[in-house]
Formats: sequence, C-alpha cells, structure tokens
Amino acid sequence: MTLLATAVDPPTVRGSSLAIFLLTLGASVAASCAHGAGGSGPAPPPTGSAPLPVATVPIPPPRPPADVPAPTSTAAAPNGQPPPKSVPEKPISFRCHLPAPKLSDDPCGTDADCGVSAPCHAPACVARAKSNPADASTMCTRKLVCNSADANRCGCYEGRCALIPPEH
Repeated sequence: MTLLATAVDPPTVRGSSLAIFLLTLGASVAASCAHGAGGSGPAPPPTGSAPLPVATVPIPPPRPPADVPAPTSTAAAPNGQPPPKSVPEKPISFRCHLPAPKLSDDPCGTDADCGVSAPCHAPACVARAKSNPADASTMCTRKLVCNSADANRCGCYEGRCALIPPEH
C-alpha cells in the first residue's frame, strides 16, 4: 500500500484549512488503499494538486586522485591556438588574521602600554589610557572578526600600539 504525503505549512493549518487538509489526506489514503487492493501499482496523484517540489543539490565533478598527473596534450586547439597549460590545483588556504600589523598613532614602550579600542571585536589597538577593555558585564557576539583583536594580538610594534598578526 502506498500513502501519499501532502506538504503543509503548519502556521496555515487552522480552522477550515485544517478540514480541507484532513479531507485531502483522507481522500489520498482512501484512493491509495482502493488502488492498492487491485494490485496494479502505486496510486496516481490526486487531480488538481501541484506536484511536490524535488530538492536537488548540485554535485561537483569528481577530482582525480592526487597521485595521478593531469592529462597533457601538445596538439593545437581547434582555433589554432596552443592548448592552455594545466595549472596544478593549490589547496584552499584561509587564514583569519591581518596580513600585516595595523599600527595606531599611539606611542608605546612595551605591550603593557597598549589595549584594545573596543570591548568586543576591537578594530584597533590603542594606548592603555584610551583603551576600552571588556569587563564582567560585557556581552559579545560569538562571531570571529579576522581583522580585529579576535584573531590578532594587541601589543607594541616598532614603538607604536598595533594589532599584530600571529606571524609577527
């Protein structure tokens, strides 16, 4: 026996909509049972109803194994141009931090002379007197901002307060 399912948005199932839904479901089940008794396969879809959407997910083409070299050809392309040179794929690399230190105008002698400009996701490192650090009542979002103090340290760099990436 095949049962047909009807997609329903729960917020719309109220009052008469609920009655229509139950009647439609009952008719589908009855048609399925009656059709199933004859043994000739699944029941046809109810008349007047739109087909249910089918979700599809694009599937990328398969990649060759890393130990298999890419095919090369020395033959000219149909337009007479030489074939494009195959470039080996580089692994995707993402680093969440500044590419170089972000210096402020505030002078310093040590890292202790500097502090963050804001309690959350600080975009700059400033002199300790101007800093606005987090306290016990501070609530920050859990997002990670790559060009902020979230991913870079605040300290003294070349005599000025700066956000300093991990490599420096």
